[in-house]
Amino acid sequence: MKIWISENLKKKNLYAARVLLPVLGSLLLVICLITGSIFLGAYLDLPMEILSFAVCISATVLLIWTAVGTGRRSLRDSLVFCQDRNGDIYISDVRKYSAFRRGILGFVSMAFKTQKVLNNMLSPGGVLEKYLSQERSLQGLEPRILSVEKIKENRMTYSMICHVELPGNRLSRQTYVFSKGYDNEKELLHELELLTASSVHAEVHENRNPAYIILSTVVLILFVILCVCSHPAIALLPAGIYFPCLGAAFLTVFFLVWFAVRQHRGE
Repeated sequence: MKIWISENLKKKNLYAARVLLPVLGSLLLVICLITGSIFLGAYLDLPMEILSFAVCISATVLLIWTAVGTGRRSLRDSLVFCQDRNGDIYISDVRKYSAFRRGILGFVSMAFKTQKVLNNMLSPGGVLEKYLSQERSLQGLEPRILSVEKIKENRMTYSMICHVELPGNRLSRQTYVFSKGYDNEKELLHELELLTASSVHAEVHENRNPAYIILSTVVLILFVILCVCSHPAIALLPAGIYFPCLGAAFLTVFFLVWFAVRQHRGE
């Protein structure tokens, strides 16, 4: 019976603090940035249009960076791998046991609720150990990994495509992205790689993402060229095709990002 959790939880369960403090800190920093730019622009008589644009871009980048980092830390601390006495490996996202709430106060409440659930599940002799010691273990309660198609290592995460048995005895092909930084991570990866030999559920899927990425890039460049040439300032092509080409360019960006994400996840 084994349980793999993040190294942070191994030291001390401060899930709520690790999730909330970066978010609250970034919001406070954005407020200070906006307030400071207003006073600085008025004091130095700076062009407010350019200053507001720069502040907007900076604040957006900061918030996106904070959100991505917070999501990665939250996933690493809440995603638990465990193995029962029969050698079956289960994967559990503890956050699903926290009821969804809206707004900032709801977000804070969910973080503390998740921390409480982690304490109940992972404490010595806790809920998780009790279930794993039973005959049926977590069968029917958490996804059970049947076989692994492949594990792709990225800079800060792993992407795993596997076949699982979901609650209700439903079989499904899932992609799990989990961050690096697990306790006994090499042992966990070794146990997961052993499941790649289970070819009963494995299927061969041709990776067409690179071809789709190249095609999307070429189409995007084509529509950008058409937009430039049909712009009234250039007027090399009829102006009536400008907005349709602009919309098609945005749509192509969506497909380009979609296939890039799939390639990153190893799907």
